Parts: sequence; structure tokens; C-alpha cells
Amino acid sequence: MILLFFVHTFCMMILYVLLVAYILAINFYAFLLIKSLKLEEEREELRREGMPLMAYENEEPKKRRGEGTLGKLCITGALGGAITIYLCMFLFRYRRGDLFLMVLMPLLGVLNIYLFVLLFRSGFGFLFLVNGG
Repeated sequence: MILLFFVHTFCMMILYVLLVAYILAINFYAFLLIKSLKLEEEREELRREGMPLMAYENEEPKKRRGEGTLGKLCITGALGGAITIYLCMFLFRYRRGDLFLMVLMPLLGVLNIYLFVLLFRSGFGFLFLVNGG
């Protein structure tokens, strides 16, 4: 009986650590995504102005700028990085013409926080219901 308690506690600790690692990883990816998009935008602006770039930056990009950007931002926000995306858009002064992002990211951020709090407070109880335990 006591052994079963320790096994259950150990499994719960592993689930909590995995959830925290997931939250940190998706938010770190969201930060890097906005930072890279901002740097790409600055390079494109310098290219348009005709200013000389560094040697490794003179090659043409393999795909058009902004291709798939909105999709990446929306998927990353839905997976848990919405608040980081929203804050980094202001931090890096990354301006997109999409009002959609400025409305969607705060809504996804509230949903992300609600789901993370629900997971932590429930103790992953829904997982044990599904497994029949």
C-alpha cells in the first residue's frame, strides 16, 4: 500500500516536470521565432534600401519572406506560446499588418493559462479516468 503511494507520487512528479519543461520549451521557441522574424524583416529592409550587407547575407533567401509566418505564429500560440508571442511582438517592435494576431494572441494566451492552471490543479486527474484507474 505504501509502495503504491510512492509510485503514484513519483509518477505525478514526473508529469509535473514534463509539463513545466513543455511550457518552457514552447515559450522559448516562440521567443526565438519572433526574434528571427524581426531580424529577417530588418535584413529585407536593408536590402530594399540598397545598403551593403555582410557576405553571408548577400545570398537570396530560398523562400519568400513571410511565407507561412502567420501559420507558424498561430500554431505556436495555440500550443502554449501565445503570451510570449504577444509580449515579444511589442518587445522587438515586430509589426505585422494582421489585426488577427493582435486579437488572437491575447485570447489564446488566456486559454493557455486556463488550461495550464487546470492541468496543475486537477493533478492530471483526467489521465487516470481515461486509463480506468
